[in-house]
Amino acid sequence: MCEQIWLHKPGKKWDDGLSIGNGRLGAMVLGTVEEEVIPLNEETIWYGGPLQRENPDAARNIKRIRTLLWEGQVEEASFLAKAAMNSTPKYLSPYVPAGDIRIGFLGHRGKVENYCRSLSLSQALAKVSYTMDVAAYERAYFVSRACNVIAVRLTGEKPLTIGANLNRRPFEQHTGRLDENTVFIEGRCGEDGVRYFGAARVVCADGETQTMGDYLIARQSKNITIYISFATDFGGQTDYKQQCVSCLDRAQEKGYQQLLGEHLRDWEKLYGRVHLSLGVDLPALPTDQLLQQARNGGDIRALSVLLFHFGRYMLIASSYSCQLPATLQGIWNGNHTPAWESKYTININTEMNYWPAESCALPECHLPLFDLVERMARRGKYTARTVYGCSGFVAHHNTNIWADTAIEGVLDASPIWPMGGAWLSLHFYEHFLFTQDKEFLRLRALPVLREAVTFFCQYLTPAADGTLQSGPSISPENTYISATGQLGSLCMAPTMDSQIIRELFTYYLAGCKQLGIEEELCTQAQEVLRKLPPTEIGPDGRIREWHEDVQEVEPGHRHISHLFGLYPGTQITKETPTLFEAAKKTLDYRLKHGGGHTGWSRAWIICMYARLCDGAEAGRHLRALLEKSIQDNLLDSHPPFQIDGNFGFTAGVVEILVQSHTHYIELLPALPPDWREGEVSGIRLRGGIEAAFSWDNGELSKAVFTATKDQRMEVYCGGRKAELALIAGQPVQLTPGMLKSL
Repeated sequence: MCEQIWLHKPGKKWDDGLSIGNGRLGAMVLGTVEEEVIPLNEETIWYGGPLQRENPDAARNIKRIRTLLWEGQVEEASFLAKAAMNSTPKYLSPYVPAGDIRIGFLGHRGKVENYCRSLSLSQALAKVSYTMDVAAYERAYFVSRACNVIAVRLTGEKPLTIGANLNRRPFEQHTGRLDENTVFIEGRCGEDGVRYFGAARVVCADGETQTMGDYLIARQSKNITIYISFATDFGGQTDYKQQCVSCLDRAQEKGYQQLLGEHLRDWEKLYGRVHLSLGVDLPALPTDQLLQQARNGGDIRALSVLLFHFGRYMLIASSYSCQLPATLQGIWNGNHTPAWESKYTININTEMNYWPAESCALPECHLPLFDLVERMARRGKYTARTVYGCSGFVAHHNTNIWADTAIEGVLDASPIWPMGGAWLSLHFYEHFLFTQDKEFLRLRALPVLREAVTFFCQYLTPAADGTLQSGPSISPENTYISATGQLGSLCMAPTMDSQIIRELFTYYLAGCKQLGIEEELCTQAQEVLRKLPPTEIGPDGRIREWHEDVQEVEPGHRHISHLFGLYPGTQITKETPTLFEAAKKTLDYRLKHGGGHTGWSRAWIICMYARLCDGAEAGRHLRALLEKSIQDNLLDSHPPFQIDGNFGFTAGVVEILVQSHTHYIELLPALPPDWREGEVSGIRLRGGIEAAFSWDNGELSKAVFTATKDQRMEVYCGGRKAELALIAGQPVQLTPGMLKSL
């Protein structure tokens, strides 16, 4: 299958672009013929500097707020919490554009024919091609990891004359030229913000180049290359300007063809690890037409495979070999005031970004998230002490480049939620489960888990019913009506809190056991686990979202937080049949009342139906996401563009095909009815196992497992079971005849 996005039209706005990136630099290819404008990003260019925002009145008011909530005085508790707990100042600053490069073409006008704008996922190479007055022209774009440059190659059968400059409207500060073929832009992103420096260089062998003002000019050339790079002083880099120029020097020294060859080999090492086919080829139609066919009820199998691979592509492009994880928009942003500041929303969105990292064999792409969380763990100790009077570390529902952990925002339904750090900490142990890297567990995972557990051991409060309860907190980002008729979001012990804490403490204890560690905190953690509120079922058979049986204001809310234990958690499985059935009713109810109306929420629903082993519903929501939440360039739309839906879709496809979150592996647990045949390879499973398998007519044909350590495992498929003995590094085959009825 040709894993390519292609369109017969240029983009009109920045998020119509075809996205390219190397984790550090990003660009959007719009492909306008007469004047090309390419939005540019660098991962550390954020507005503003680090702030200490914790409210000094928080800790002495926590007890009073809890009491008011227990007494049912929800509105008074919320009023007090808003004043005493919300941070000063309230909001975090945004991730912002590095700027644009604007390329103008002298005399390049005429009838444009055969226009095509494409992005090869397997090569991470974008192209624009067309003919004008019979002559053929092509532009190629990629981002080199080795040299950290964006490379733009312009070729034509007739010579081109271009002028190009870097700009950052409306925050352009200093621009100029460095030499006869290099221009620059530099400045600072607000008070205490990062200092940045960007440069662009033009190279051509068959024409003339010069700089004039802050413009690059190339005259009468059939082959023009522009290299672009940015660097900042983030992390204490004092030589960032020289770093930027050195990137251009290295790229020019290598030359375009060598740079491209290195890029293709580098990309293949990661992208080529996983293969998926559903037995059909991608039709030779532009991507927007394929989406329209899906909306008209057409076959979506090939398009689903393309979107699956696009999620892997975007994760590599925005979170590999870099300092910061993918934001709400990956590494791409064309606005200085983006939606939700294009930062890290950690009450699901950032976590969803990394759901496919391990299963899709991209553990390296997980590392930038760990780097950020480790900084948050250090910063979060101050927040825990100042806001709650507790040891350990805490973070709330947003963070940024500076690893901010304080409460963010002013709305009732989102800021006061002390679970962000806990949820992110779970990713460390998931990385261990997939890689079996005990050195990582000892040096990185367990220290973060320990600090998060320490906080909750002190933060949780005894309630009248004998449970240890979290709070004040919320169930993101929902609202309820209390038994006394009061409207509120703030509460004690929402279901999601208890599920996350249970997962956190379980992972911490498992990590200690893996390393043979016995410490006092283990005993405390075991006692807390015994006293956590259980996941409860209401009178109507649904899982309660709140500890009390209250009325939902939005029964179709986009967040389905009380099913965290189903996915991505591990507490609701077929082995907990009562909760399993209640989860089905909960999800069905949400959807009947309008749930799944955002791209990321729909992706989460796919994952949850996969865990419920309901292939028909998983397939229905795959189609719904393609029909309603995917733009022509395959970017997910909240709306607006938000990358988590792309990553959630990719994770959902894996969950449909194979699951390993229990003590056994299950193949083809939720196959949609039209996925009758297919094959996949390179998928990673917990336990340090790689899987490849195929199926025909909905039945397993064969599977091959390769483990990093000796182990025995149970494999389930279609209601049958096999036991396999794996030897490290040796492939072991499973055939249908080896499966025995239960």
